[in-house]
Amino acid sequence: MSQKINGLSFVASREPINQQHITPVLKTNSNYIALMPYGIIRDKAIPKIEFNTKGEWFGETENGLLQYANEFQKSGIHIMIKPHIWLRRGVFTGNLKPNTKEGWKLLESSYRKYILTYAKAAEQLKAGLLCIGTELKEFVLNRPNYWSSLIKEIRSIYSGKLTYAVNWDEYKRFSLWGELDFIGIDAYFPLSASKTPTILELEESWDIHK
Repeated sequence: MSQKINGLSFVASREPINQQHITPVLKTNSNYIALMPYGIIRDKAIPKIEFNTKGEWFGETENGLLQYANEFQKSGIHIMIKPHIWLRRGVFTGNLKPNTKEGWKLLESSYRKYILTYAKAAEQLKAGLLCIGTELKEFVLNRPNYWSSLIKEIRSIYSGKLTYAVNWDEYKRFSLWGELDFIGIDAYFPLSASKTPTILELEESWDIHK
């Protein structure tokens, strides 16, 4: 992948999209769009991921993903598929850590079904990138062998490039970078304690992280 990726995240809606929704993206000179099909865990004590349900918005489902991607591809925009898990009641996904063997089994089996569904969709769409997870710190730290096996299975289905989106405070502890194609960091680094920092102060703070 030699070209620079200028990407945007495209938030899903209740309805299919058309050129009216794509034109503003083209005006930003973006050449990639991240599309985010959602999986939902209703109760962290029963960590089963539900997806493609009637309760989700169209754009958050597999059919919605395919429709959105096809419309963007007609305009020459490339696709990254970036599945997200949503935990009800405001629980942060990075803290998702079952406390029983049964809980881990349920999480792992449902996540496998979830991510392989979108690996197949990514291959069908010839998407340039697939993000295999987003901010799942405890899940990855506690089950590295599961993730290594899952990456191999994803690669047997999907021929494009893989990344993973770590939260800004976990990238040093993430053990799977060597098994992926790109490092992915959700880079919400604290840059200043000042209420109104100067541009120079922000630039200097960014230099550290870059």
